[in-house]
Amino acid sequence: MILEPLDYLNGTLSIIIVTTNIIVGINIASKYFQYKQREFLLIGIFWMGIASPWYPSSISFLVALATGEGLGIQIYLIFGDVLIPLLIVIWLAGITDLMYKNKQQSILIIASIYGIVFEIIFFYLLFTDITLLGELQGIVDVQYKAFLIFYILSVFIILLITGMLFSLDLLKSDDPELKLKGKLILIGLLSFLIGALLDASVPLNYITLPITRLILILSSVEFYAGFVLPEWTKKLFLTHVGIFYNEKRKNMMRDLK
Repeated sequence: MILEPLDYLNGTLSIIIVTTNIIVGINIASKYFQYKQREFLLIGIFWMGIASPWYPSSISFLVALATGEGLGIQIYLIFGDVLIPLLIVIWLAGITDLMYKNKQQSILIIASIYGIVFEIIFFYLLFTDITLLGELQGIVDVQYKAFLIFYILSVFIILLITGMLFSLDLLKSDDPELKLKGKLILIGLLSFLIGALLDASVPLNYITLPITRLILILSSVEFYAGFVLPEWTKKLFLTHVGIFYNEKRKNMMRDLK
């Protein structure tokens, strides 16, 4: 099968997304060894895995470059979707380490049951009627069917709700650093969800593809900047912006006088 120019663009951008998420995830997870806080390890692993829908796209592209043929639909779906239930449990474990600790066990049990039900149906359809899960669109893309669309949307809703609750909790703080963390984490999650939804619903061409993938790549930077809050983030948003805000406020007060 001949790779089209759009396949090269799609595959290359998929590799960039996966690489960015892995780098960000490793950096977040590595903070566990510095702070000895489990949530860094869990959220880091989750962020590496959240790019799982683009793992098979990247692998299929590389395989096609070497052999001329991409991944089969079964392997593609396994690489892209089978770990999603586990990733959501890992995310919820990390988030409930930070809030709702008293409800952690119940939340994780419910999430685990939901994930097991998904896996049973997924593997049943995988070996009986795979067309109910999805169909390959060329070498590097797949079109999901109703079951997977519903499940992935439910995962996005879980991620959005829990992420917003965590971010809003941080925004209630009087500490400027915690407020900044809340804003950036929320922006990062929203960017990922918007990018992922656009990637799945908008026809991908030479205009829409770079835009959706850029949103996804930026989401990793935003989430990392918020969750870890490195020094460059503090300098950029708390020092430089703070100086600008104070100068603007002084000018306004002087004009009022």
